[in-house]
Amino acid sequence: MVTRSNCLLWALSRWFRLGGYLVVRRSHYGWFPHFLWLAPSGELRSFVPVDPCFHWCPPLLFRGHVVTGDTAQEK
Repeated sequence: MVTRSNCLLWALSRWFRLGGYLVVRRSHYGWFPHFLWLAPSGELRSFVPVDPCFHWCPPLLFRGHVVTGDTAQEK
């Protein structure tokens, strides 16, 4: 399902509702941080753009979807 949000808002909502951990790392597409959610079950999930590309300044909200794991898609 495609929706408009960002990785921080998505990860915080999961963390508050379901517990687990927040994970922060540098984005594959710029200098800014990327936020992921580690579920209590150990599954790592994140909200990523539908059409990722490099940005000097990331958009506050973007069309994205949830993926499992933390691998960069081909640019």
